Amino acid sequence: MCGIVGIAKRRDHVIKDLIAALKKLEYRGYDSAGIAVLSNGTIHVIKGVGTIDKVINSTRSIKDGNVGIGHTRWATHGGVSKENAHPHISCNGEVAVVHNGTLDDFNIIRDKLIRKGHKFSSETDTEVIAHLIEEKLAEIGDPVKAFSQAIYELKGSYAIASIIKGYNFILLARNKSPLVIGVGNGENYCASDVAALLHKTNRFIFLKDGEIALITPDRVDIWYLSESTMKKVENKIEVIDWSPQLLDKGNYEYFMLKEIYEQPYILNKLANSIDYYKKFSDQLLRYSESGGISIVAAGTSYHAGLIGKFLLSKLAGMRSEVIIASEFPEWSHHVNKSDTILAISQSGETADVLEAVRIAKSRGAKVLSIANVPGSTLTRLSDETAFIQAGPEIGVAATKTFLAQVAVLYIISSLISGKSTVRIKDGLINVAKELESSMEHISTISRRISSLLMDREHVFFLGRGINYPTALEGALKLKEISYIHAEGYPAGEYKHGPLALIEKGVPSIVLVPSDERTREKIIYNIMEIRSRGAFTITIQPKSVNIPSDFSLPLDVKSELTSPMIYVVPLQLIAYHTAVSLGRNPDKPRNLAKSVTVE
Repeated sequence: MCGIVGIAKRRDHVIKDLIAALKKLEYRGYDSAGIAVLSNGTIHVIKGVGTIDKVINSTRSIKDGNVGIGHTRWATHGGVSKENAHPHISCNGEVAVVHNGTLDDFNIIRDKLIRKGHKFSSETDTEVIAHLIEEKLAEIGDPVKAFSQAIYELKGSYAIASIIKGYNFILLARNKSPLVIGVGNGENYCASDVAALLHKTNRFIFLKDGEIALITPDRVDIWYLSESTMKKVENKIEVIDWSPQLLDKGNYEYFMLKEIYEQPYILNKLANSIDYYKKFSDQLLRYSESGGISIVAAGTSYHAGLIGKFLLSKLAGMRSEVIIASEFPEWSHHVNKSDTILAISQSGETADVLEAVRIAKSRGAKVLSIANVPGSTLTRLSDETAFIQAGPEIGVAATKTFLAQVAVLYIISSLISGKSTVRIKDGLINVAKELESSMEHISTISRRISSLLMDREHVFFLGRGINYPTALEGALKLKEISYIHAEGYPAGEYKHGPLALIEKGVPSIVLVPSDERTREKIIYNIMEIRSRGAFTITIQPKSVNIPSDFSLPLDVKSELTSPMIYVVPLQLIAYHTAVSLGRNPDKPRNLAKSVTVE
């Protein structure tokens, strides 16, 4: 889940570029950070606990160079300390390594190296890589062969970048962790994802599992490593059309707020892209005729998947199931070659989702995916991918990508149902118009609601039908960035246990359906919790009158598109609560954007 970057230039002054690229990766981890620079044949390392800004202050103490690597850490092995921060160095100081992923059985390699005289200074699994490369260098001499032999001994997931004293290049290796190469002019780069390098290039090579690479300022060499032998391969350069301006906060205090406000624009973009999804919809329908559909996702994407299940059933009459990706190995024994997996992932690098896809493919199932990042591992494992076109999302808490996933699932389900392109487009544009015209009002009311929540220990979110998953998403947003305990429930299920938790003053946020039949049921649920002292907050259609303590009316024209409207105040409630409590919504504690470890 960490972020790595590497830069090889013809000229010196690599430190400034390393820092700039690392700052764009900080959403992947911010426990600690560090850089290693090759200068005058010597490797210089600066690292420490905290943000990249804290590390920058100490870079003046080292001489700049033309080759360097950097890292921003989200701790997995070993606590948060300077010793455990990357880069890690070999005993003789001649090898520096940064790593994203987790190594299996690293203790076995570590013990073997200790018996050979190596001394370790950290608790991390990563440090064994530096010492192992040093050991192989002593045996073989050739740095590329030594690196490949070291990599061959590793098991687990890894994206690795390494520099070696006396050699002006960067060595890379990838297995089950994302790693891309950026192709420049007189300089080349590597990073955990394209976002780190968009200010430098839009031309990328996406390394595949089992590949190693060497990058210099002028060339890129790639090999596939098999049974310790290296076979030269040529990987295609892909052009990514994301603008680097999308990585700028502009006048917004936080990326999360910027990304919330981008949502009407994304809906308009999707409304004008409906034809793009026709092929994908046709394939999903055709594949489903031979077997079942299993929607696989994690976190916020799982909630989008639940809405997708509702839409496929309601609009297209299609049966599907939703399986949490981390549980897929235990809950998918029935999946076989006649079935279809619909995998949903913002990053396309979510480890649990990728493992589920690999399991499904091993059984012969077809894999379709909904993703945001071009060139990601999920897209390469899939038979077909539908991109949600949301652009890079920097805030750890997913906002615009959730809405885009739901919109794409709405488009796909509508196309399968035979609904005309014009009607689908009108539905999305109506939502975009409501959000555009109401965003400031929604933000103002959401701030007021947040003031009612910030001193509470528990908040409950209730929904029915298609907005039960929206309630789950609202609860997730609040707890992940404000650290207030929040739970989402189907409103009708509340009386089967959770009602015992209701007492005077406990806030309950209720998403009121526009569908009359479902609305009548939720009104009863509201009265039930109010009679037990709950402080009820309703987000509801303007056209209805609901008994509650506080309400936010919105113009909801269709129940099927209502999650795209209702989720926005839930996002803003979470945002304003976090900011009022002094939390950084872009960097919630213990969390990272891309969960690339299982």
